[in-house]
Amino acid sequence: MKEKFTVTGMSCAACSAGIERTLNKTEGVRKAEVSLMGESMVVEYDERKISREKIIQAVVNLGYGAKLFDENVLRERK
Repeated sequence: MKEKFTVTGMSCAACSAGIERTLNKTEGVRKAEVSLMGESMVVEYDERKISREKIIQAVVNLGYGAKLFDENVLRERK
C-alpha cells in the first residue's frame, strides 16, 4: 500500500531526513520519502505488518505532527 501523509513541525533538511531514516528502518515500511517543502511524506508499506496509525505514531514520537494527507486542506491553504 502507498499513502501520502501531511507532516508538520519540520524546520530543516535534518528533520525530514530523520523521519525518513526512522521510517525506513521500521518493520513493514518498504520506502518512505519525506518532502520538507511540501510538508508531506509518501510511505509504501505492507498493511499486514504495520498500520497507518503506527506510521503516524512513529512520526509523532519524533516530535512532529502527522496525519493522512487531505487534498481539501491543501486547497484551503493556497
